[in-house]
Amino acid sequence: MTSDIFSTKESFDKNINFLIGSGASADYIPTLKLVDETSYETLLEQNKNKETVCKFILFNYYINIIQKAFCLQPPPDNIEEINKISSTFESYLSFIVKLIQFLERKQQKDIHRANIFTTNYDIFFERCADQLNKTHNFILNDGSTGLIKRFLSISNFHLSVAHQGTLDNYRYEIPMLNLIKVHGSISWKKENSSIFVEYPHHYIQEIDSLLSDVNNSNVIEELKNKWSIELFPDFSKETFQFSKEQIVFLDKFINEYNKIAIVNPTKKKFEETVFQQHYYQCLRLLSYELEKPQTLLICFGFSFADEHIREIVKRSLSNKQLIVYIFCLSTETKVPEDLINFENIKIIKPSSDEEKIDFTKFISYLFNSNEENKL
Repeated sequence: MTSDIFSTKESFDKNINFLIGSGASADYIPTLKLVDETSYETLLEQNKNKETVCKFILFNYYINIIQKAFCLQPPPDNIEEINKISSTFESYLSFIVKLIQFLERKQQKDIHRANIFTTNYDIFFERCADQLNKTHNFILNDGSTGLIKRFLSISNFHLSVAHQGTLDNYRYEIPMLNLIKVHGSISWKKENSSIFVEYPHHYIQEIDSLLSDVNNSNVIEELKNKWSIELFPDFSKETFQFSKEQIVFLDKFINEYNKIAIVNPTKKKFEETVFQQHYYQCLRLLSYELEKPQTLLICFGFSFADEHIREIVKRSLSNKQLIVYIFCLSTETKVPEDLINFENIKIIKPSSDEEKIDFTKFISYLFNSNEENKL
């Protein structure tokens, strides 16, 4: 891995953007990949015409991934999970603090803002920002507006906030972190043609009551065993059958699951106009940001599997004042071939097969505290 990327002195006047994928939360929340070339997305795509099978896959997707996205403290007896979520929280806290400190050092004439585009559903950013607001002066802008009920609007990302002083005798712009969640969030709920934001202090009650109902315990155990015993089976086999009780349970489960305002890991991302509208508004915002002069896009934990995002990044590379940094977890991490031949793409890989660039190492490398002039 090279010793530096760019200096902070050359970056204070840049339009800073991050593209954060599942790799940032991977120490605690598993990624979509299951084994080899198989993922939740490939399973759902292969079985898109089998309704019950898709419900079964999404049930396991919820159990193994979505539940963890709530970022709630695991049971006290599960020390391993507690350690994992704690270390992940520490990484997010460190990232936010160092980014705030960087924005505070911008010149007064510059906009004190960074855009964080993410495809993650989890609310690590939100929970960490809530904790840091007690000690740091900044705003995490999730795109919502309102008081008791907060609704999402893409126009809310074009805001800046400043302290004017008691006598309006000075103006200090508060660091603003725009959090743009392209694939939705477990903190979002659907309401007619709108999305409103409500941060949960518990799992989804309706699904939780289904999972904790003693009458469903046998069925749930059977479904979990079916997933583990027949790991990623050929669902087309006639021997892979669901009992009547399992089908009834999966119908109840999917009815509640579909109320979560997230984009499922399928090629057909949208079932509703409201999501389609939000998704393309986010893509448009990303495109606008990357077309601005003196722009940086720093990518971490993102595989570029979303073809729409990849195409926007690729198209934006015609902007010669844009530099894109792609951090790779390992030497074996593959970057899409249609991105690697551009001069303004910088691919950062570990210097050896044994080394990994996890979120913690990414942060320490990006915000090098030992050299004041390095970002």
